[in-house]
Amino acid sequence: MLKSHSEQIGRRLFVFVMIIVLSILCISIPLVISHYREYQKSQTALIEIENLRAVAALANRISRERGPANMAMSSSQEEFEKNKQALIEYRAGVDEQIKVSIHRLDQSGYDGLEEYVAQYLNPKLAEGRKQVDHYISLPFAERTPEALDQAILTMFNAWDSSHDLLKKLVMQSKSKDSSMGHYYTMILVLADLRDQAGRVASNVTAHVTFQQPLPSDNIARALQTQKQVRYLWDLVNTIQPERHRTAEFARLHQEVKTQFIDQGLPIIMRLIDESRKGQPYFLSGTELSVAVSGKFLTVIDLQDYLLNKSVEIAKSEKDANQLNFLLTLIVSLISLLAALFTMIYVQRKVISPLIMVRDKLVELSYANALVDSNFIEDQQKQVHSLHEAMQKLQKMLHQRDEFEFELKNIANTDKLTGVSNRFALEAYTKLMEAQPNKFTQTCLMIVDIDYFKQVNDQYGHVAGDQVIQQVANCLSHNVRSTDLVVRFGGDEFLVLIENLDLEHGLRAAEKMRKGIGDLQFTDEQGQSFTVSISVGVAVGADSWKALFAKADQALFRAKAQGRNSVSS
Repeated sequence: MLKSHSEQIGRRLFVFVMIIVLSILCISIPLVISHYREYQKSQTALIEIENLRAVAALANRISRERGPANMAMSSSQEEFEKNKQALIEYRAGVDEQIKVSIHRLDQSGYDGLEEYVAQYLNPKLAEGRKQVDHYISLPFAERTPEALDQAILTMFNAWDSSHDLLKKLVMQSKSKDSSMGHYYTMILVLADLRDQAGRVASNVTAHVTFQQPLPSDNIARALQTQKQVRYLWDLVNTIQPERHRTAEFARLHQEVKTQFIDQGLPIIMRLIDESRKGQPYFLSGTELSVAVSGKFLTVIDLQDYLLNKSVEIAKSEKDANQLNFLLTLIVSLISLLAALFTMIYVQRKVISPLIMVRDKLVELSYANALVDSNFIEDQQKQVHSLHEAMQKLQKMLHQRDEFEFELKNIANTDKLTGVSNRFALEAYTKLMEAQPNKFTQTCLMIVDIDYFKQVNDQYGHVAGDQVIQQVANCLSHNVRSTDLVVRFGGDEFLVLIENLDLEHGLRAAEKMRKGIGDLQFTDEQGQSFTVSISVGVAVGADSWKALFAKADQALFRAKAQGRNSVSS
């Protein structure tokens, strides 16, 4: 019978261990899967951003082909051969980049893009080059500004096809709606800005080359292009996130304004003005290409910086998500092993000795019923060892009580701040509900950090955690050890003080508000900032729900007053 009962205790212990293990698995597995999916998403986003950068670079190469094409078409007889050879070499580089980009997209699993290049991009580029080559093949005496302008416009169509390829790539990207989404917009805008900057001079090149007045259509295109350039330039500054506006971004952005907007565009306006007045142009066609191309190099520098920055940030997010996944996996495994180790330890050091003592006590209970005097004498000799076993049992029970107290303390404490959590609050309110008049003598304060989301967005989550910890410390230092401070939500705290009237409650809340307002915080860059709180105070109610509702309404009034205030 004794052996059977011991076996039952062993089975119950095994069931208890399995429940704990299953509970840990139920918590850990979803967390591990969630972090792994976030890591996969960030890895996909990085690949897509790198592909977008490659296709944007291809679109830029196609756009820049107009430069050597215009140089060759507007060359004098002395410079013609040199500029024609430069054009041939540049085209070879573009063709090679098209092959590399398409191979990369095909390896990344994009559908239909290779067919689009074959059916639309390559034919448009070939048509533009055909027009350029046809014009170059004409004798100088047979060349006209209209033919030159038509060749330039046909090359515009080639870039339009490459831009459509870029947009199709964005549409197929899985991460365009994620936190990296604004970089997709940025890449499209930058590609368009780069091309529009290149078109500024191309719209007037043909007639400047022939020293003939600009047709109204060319003037309209030139003015519209300049307007589009200014709009896109302002748009880049607008959509760039505030936290990513580095000193390098500010410098490059200012160089675009100084070199291209303030100095490059006026060159075109001067040529248009000279055409309208019938004056000779102050530049030739090739001189115009050289002058303006040097100015919009600043646009290319800004674009390259932002494209590289977007890839850098995507890599950073991928590395952070990978680290989170690995940490979650490791912590989950450690928790599981710790649970198993704890239960094995308890079974060997606590349960087994208890079973042994219990069995011995049962055996002794039958001692008086045995007629064998020798057996009774033997049992009496074991009394001394049993006394030692009881002392050992008492010590183990005391250790168990300490262990249980530590577990309860961990369960009722918020890990980040060290103050009480919702479990502690629930236990406290249940204790108070057992005493009907207890809530009529209790002061409840609801404390909310003002604009806490802006702290996380502007200074980062590490700084946000620092704010929450310091606010919790300040609240704890301004109450008695018998009072309860609870972290109720992300940036919301509760303070419960027994036997405190409303007047003293408002004074205490105001002291907390001023104390937190005097705190100084620093972010990872060493930048200092402060925060404020809004406090709703309520004293006395028939129940916990009624008391909480009163304090919540008071908090609402405090925020309606403009925040950083106390209300009751």
